[in-house]
Formats: sequence, C-alpha cells, structure tokens
Amino acid sequence: MRLFIAVELPQEVKDIVMKFENVLSNFKDLRFVHPDNMHLTLSFIGEVPDADADVIRHKLRNIRFNPFTLKTRKFGFFPSANKIRVVWIGLERNEDFFKLQHDIRELFDHKEKFMPHITIARARDVIIMDAHLIYDAAEKITYDELGFQVERFALFCSEPSPEGHVHKIIEEYPNPALHV
Repeated sequence: MRLFIAVELPQEVKDIVMKFENVLSNFKDLRFVHPDNMHLTLSFIGEVPDADADVIRHKLRNIRFNPFTLKTRKFGFFPSANKIRVVWIGLERNEDFFKLQHDIRELFDHKEKFMPHITIARARDVIIMDAHLIYDAAEKITYDELGFQVERFALFCSEPSPEGHVHKIIEEYPNPALHV
C-alpha cells in the first residue's frame, strides 16, 4: 500500500485552489488535484507491505503537538516559473508546523528537504513553451490569504483507480490535549 501523512484542508482553502483550476483549466498539460484529494503533506512514506502499516500507525500515535494556525500565501511553481512541473499555493512559515513535520519525518528517517505547499496541479512533463502564459494567467487570480486551524493530521493510503489515485484516511491523530 502507498502511504503518506498529511493535514486535511478546510473547504475555504479548497475554494482558493478551485479558483486556479477555473482560470488555468484551458492549459491541457496541467492535471488538477481533485478537491477530495487536496491535502498538505507532512511526510511521504511510499509503498509498504500491509503489515508495516500497523507499525506506522503505532509510531504516529506517539506524536504530540499543539494546535496551530497556518496561513495561505502566494502561488508558485516547481521547479520554477520557467519550467513548470507543479503549480502550488505556499504557506506562511509556522514553527509549530515545522516541529510537527520534523517529529513525524524523524520517525521514518526522512532527510530530504521539504517546502510546505498545497498542490494545485501537476504536469506529466515539464512545461517550458507555455510556462509564461500559465504564469501570466495565475498572476491575475486574486484571493485573500486565509488562516486555518490544524488540530489533527492523518495517515492516508493512496489507491489507484481509473480516474487517478484516491486518497483514503487510515487513521487520524488529533492533538491529545483536545480529547482528554
């Protein structure tokens, strides 16, 4: 099974993402994230045998964190605005988020650099020819930066389907202090 750890997004954040899809949908090389699959990744685990999922769940139950507020920021592109593979919305730096992310990633010995973002769309291949057109269209999208409360995270399974991958929650991990 293919696993990752993430924060679910409130509808207000999904609505911002949908503004980008409405404007950028005419760029056929972009594949947009389905609203049901929108999330904020904390750590990607990858393919694991089903038996290992129990070990992962047990480890995650030991994570302690304080609730915190994240705030959306400006959009961006990976790897750059001239070579687009991913369109994303950034987040204001938040130390509580980085601590939670660090604690989770340390459990699985993940060392790669990670920039928090909300994926809007992906391209099958890097877009170079139309990159400036995508950037110009995205620049015209207006939205208010939005703060949202994070009180839990979840272990997700990503399952292939004819319409693309479907993300399902295996187990949620609320802040223990909120549920005493």
